[in-house]
Amino acid sequence: MSLDSKIIISDDFESIKIEYSQLLKPEYLKIFEYESLLIDGVKEILSQAYIAEKEPKVLLIMANKYGIESQNALLKILEEPPRNIIFVLVAPAKNIFLPTIRSRLSIENRVKLTKSEPTGIDFTKLNLSYINEYVSTQTALEKSDKLSKTQLLNLLKSIIIDAVKNGVKFTHEDYIYFNKLYRITDLNSKAQTTLLPLLLLIMQRIK
Repeated sequence: MSLDSKIIISDDFESIKIEYSQLLKPEYLKIFEYESLLIDGVKEILSQAYIAEKEPKVLLIMANKYGIESQNALLKILEEPPRNIIFVLVAPAKNIFLPTIRSRLSIENRVKLTKSEPTGIDFTKLNLSYINEYVSTQTALEKSDKLSKTQLLNLLKSIIIDAVKNGVKFTHEDYIYFNKLYRITDLNSKAQTTLLPLLLLIMQRIK
């Protein structure tokens, strides 16, 4: 593995921490892990970045969300990093990052590809009646133990992918919301709680 500044797209933070910990001595690796990277976190990172180093040191920054203000605060140091300081930013989705951040770092996609669940959604017919019927069908499957939590999580991802394939344009904030929705579902949210707001948002984006 080459030591260079980059963005890694992955939700498996633990394996990445292990990988870098095995590669580098503790004094040459500083790990910053947040649910959401805010300005206070950026201050911690910058204080480490400006410590002079004779050998390359990796600042491994891992977060499920990166605030816009925080990304802008990081931008200057990413453009002109101090000598021997390497920045590795890890997040579960590429679109969490602003275009200005993505343009300054190489992107390494480590998202594990899984077989998509068939959604059965006709996006040309997406209206309130269609959404209610679709959600009711999935809720019934869930109640009869024919839609497991794993299947619901895969369905959630498949709906977003299918929407993009059908020309739906999502915002930076949408992708942050999708990540939050996925985590809530993983904690045991039900089909109706997950699918209804997702499909309503997609309907808004289609209009």
